Amino acid sequence: MDLLYQMSERPLVSIITIVYNGETDIRQTMDSVLQQSYEPVEYIVIDGGSTDATVSILEEYDSQLSFWESARDKGISDAFNKGITIANGEIIGLVNAGDWYEPNTIEVVVDTFLAEKEVGVVCGALQFWKGSSLEYLCSSVPELLEREMSITHPSCFVRTTLYRQFGMFSLDYNLAMDYELLLRLKTNGVVFVSLDHVLANMQHDGISEENWKKALQETHRARTELLEDSFFSTIWYYYFLTLKRGIRIVLEKLGLDGLLHFYRSRLALVKKTKI
Repeated sequence: MDLLYQMSERPLVSIITIVYNGETDIRQTMDSVLQQSYEPVEYIVIDGGSTDATVSILEEYDSQLSFWESARDKGISDAFNKGITIANGEIIGLVNAGDWYEPNTIEVVVDTFLAEKEVGVVCGALQFWKGSSLEYLCSSVPELLEREMSITHPSCFVRTTLYRQFGMFSLDYNLAMDYELLLRLKTNGVVFVSLDHVLANMQHDGISEENWKKALQETHRARTELLEDSFFSTIWYYYFLTLKRGIRIVLEKLGLDGLLHFYRSRLALVKKTKI
């Protein structure tokens, strides 16, 4: 029997933004949270000790933020955990500097949680942009989470009680901490629902060769730790994912847009639709 969660009729939602030297895009992120159609919203910003104008911008927004701080941390997971520890809401969303919500994102998410009391995680679609041009749409597919990161992280909202019950982000992960957490929740029986609705936006800047390899190594480690006797935790599946991701990176670097679109729409596990 699915666990039923208790929630207020109009729950407080905590949104957490982590940032480091984000002076060029932090305003768009914060404005997208502050201009939401839903309230009440608690907005928390955790800055990692920026050396650019980020802190000055946060001071400008001070009266509109529930909490913010600027201090050195131990990395992305630590910054997330700081925000989660402070949060008072019944639902937590994480939107990093540079990403932004659609105007009714929180309202849609809250309506879903209230209607489906057994659901622990709500996610949805993400729009990728290149500058001011909309590139493609990527949906969240929780059913594929055992295979790879199949949920668009900026569109993901989690009941706060789950962080208390199953733990927060692992400091042992530097790039795939969101994948490890979501896979941990799923393997513990948490119910996910994916909405056919655009919840968030992200700039598509490509993936550095160094980072994508490290990220794949970390997702493989998460599967080996959380999935017992699964083909998806074997080294052969890791090699398969490495080959696929390598092909995608090469296509991006060569500017072969037609083949890249074919890859994203036909070969990728989580399909990306060209806008």
